[in-house]
Amino acid sequence: MNKPITLQFTFKNHLRIDQVIKISQLAKSYNGSIYLVTRNKSVINAENFTTFITYLLTVKNGQEITFIINGEYSHLKLNDLKKIISSEAKLAKKPMLQPAMKANME
Repeated sequence: MNKPITLQFTFKNHLRIDQVIKISQLAKSYNGSIYLVTRNKSVINAENFTTFITYLLTVKNGQEITFIINGEYSHLKLNDLKKIISSEAKLAKKPMLQPAMKANME
């Protein structure tokens, strides 16, 4: 069995909702566990979306949190997690609405 891997993360800004959803989906699809350890040593399972997002809404800028990844190929999931929470994971700029199209009604 692989050893658990930890990732210490300091909040500069709150995570965006798309990042929180991706972390939760990563945890649900993983054949292992991804946990968040709070500063008062509570453990939150990232699979539990409501508890996970509720806690993240209370985190202040500059606060440090710890993710624990436990299971097979945890180093690969660590890379995925880093990619999601890094600044590289910017929201793709896509137009919200399609441009209007002209139609000939003859």
